[in-house]
Amino acid sequence: MRNSLRLAVVGAVAAASFATSAQAATTATGTATAEVLSSLTVTATADLQFGQIAANTGGSVTVNADSTVSSSGSLISTGTRSPAAFDVVGSPNAMVVVSLPTAPVNLTRSGGTETMSLSGFNTNPNGAFQLNGSGQGSFNVGGTLGVAGGQVPGAYAGTFQVSVEYQ
Repeated sequence: MRNSLRLAVVGAVAAASFATSAQAATTATGTATAEVLSSLTVTATADLQFGQIAANTGGSVTVNADSTVSSSGSLISTGTRSPAAFDVVGSPNAMVVVSLPTAPVNLTRSGGTETMSLSGFNTNPNGAFQLNGSGQGSFNVGGTLGVAGGQVPGAYAGTFQVSVEYQ
């Protein structure tokens, strides 16, 4: 009986030591959060316009996103010259970044196959910007149009793509 009592005491002490170890452990709770942003939409509201160009010799016309215009060579550019304009709608106060074409885009003569090359795309504001408290913003896109000497007269048009994503 004494052995049984000793065995019971040893068992109780061992159980108490395990219980003490378990009581020494502590826990904490972490929190996970996420915010789902509104889908972004981008809409073209104005075309990139280079106006009318008189091209006796080759050169280029640049219409910058900030609306400044310049030309090289002996080109004369008149009429309406303005950057393309785009509106963006997304989540309020979110930062977005604009991506522009990296390769030149061809403008093709209406009713023909002749082309002019549009490159050097730029934006205003430049690169990234913040949408307002209503989730709206806008940006302009400019570029440089290469004109060959003796370019065939006519109306030229082409398209380019821009993309907007959350930063």
